[in-house]
Amino acid sequence: MNHSKTISVKLALLLIYLVSSNCYGEPTCTWSPEKKELTFSLTEISGIISCDMAKTKGISHHSNTVIYKPTNTLVSPDNAMMKHIGMLNFYRVLIEGGYLTELRVEEPLLEPSDNGITMTWMPTTRRQAKIVVKWTFKQPNLIDMDMSVETLTNYPAFEILLASYHAEGFETGVYLAKKEFGPIESEQVRPTYAPMIQGLYPFFPRDEAGANTLTDGRHQKGRWYWRMAIGRRYALPLSFISKDGVDAILMGRPEDVYAVGASYEGNNTKDNVAKHRCVYLSLFGQDFKAGEGRNTQMRMVIGKYDSNPEKHKELYQAFLKDQETKPRTFYTNPDK
Repeated sequence: MNHSKTISVKLALLLIYLVSSNCYGEPTCTWSPEKKELTFSLTEISGIISCDMAKTKGISHHSNTVIYKPTNTLVSPDNAMMKHIGMLNFYRVLIEGGYLTELRVEEPLLEPSDNGITMTWMPTTRRQAKIVVKWTFKQPNLIDMDMSVETLTNYPAFEILLASYHAEGFETGVYLAKKEFGPIESEQVRPTYAPMIQGLYPFFPRDEAGANTLTDGRHQKGRWYWRMAIGRRYALPLSFISKDGVDAILMGRPEDVYAVGASYEGNNTKDNVAKHRCVYLSLFGQDFKAGEGRNTQMRMVIGKYDSNPEKHKELYQAFLKDQETKPRTFYTNPDK
């Protein structure tokens, strides 16, 4: 290669680097204080988190207009049964055999930034816990949620349930252990309707203790009480939903996800469970003591992965790698 060609190649590479750096270095989010809306735009996904509870009929964080850009695929349930709830909302707060609140109907303090937003739910008489969720939107298609929980009293088997509802045409999937006992070998499973589980929500615990927690009566309290159909133990702490090769994959840390859930595929016009098109992560399920705080992380990835199990596992391993140095606990003084 002659000298002029070498210079041309170097200039081309430099140009690619500068364009890439500029694209990935720009702010990914815009906050509108008048509308109380955070608009996010990445190279592959875009959408809105509305925090105006009057506009969203009492929902404190409502994700809508979520689009997978390369195929212009609507991911959020804007035209479906759960359009008033949206994607990715922190739902029930539960304890052993009991119900505390729905986090999504409580108004948090909001701190928007160039790449996300932090929501802080201060303790209430009903929910004596401070809960902070930091949302970060990362190129090209990642939505990260970092959560910290600080309880002011002792709570047995404390749980926060993360739910995510999606557009028409999406179908759910989970990764289960092929055998209920012994070493875990992963198997991709699509929850589907069967008469014996009609009206029940399929959930898949991490272990026997998780199965016992799911069925201790906590979900028959409060608003929208429901029952689970308990399936095999999960192999990976993630649920996903897919349509035309586009996957939305929701994952969490195995230490902190005690069960995953997914509505089954069925008669989407008559069956309310099937119409939910929802995936869930049941977080913690462990005793919390006053002054002992917990941190955990969740991630949603939206991309054209064609429900490929190996690609999903690769994305999950990348998530674990990103979280491995983050502390899981912290200590506070609940009397101050």
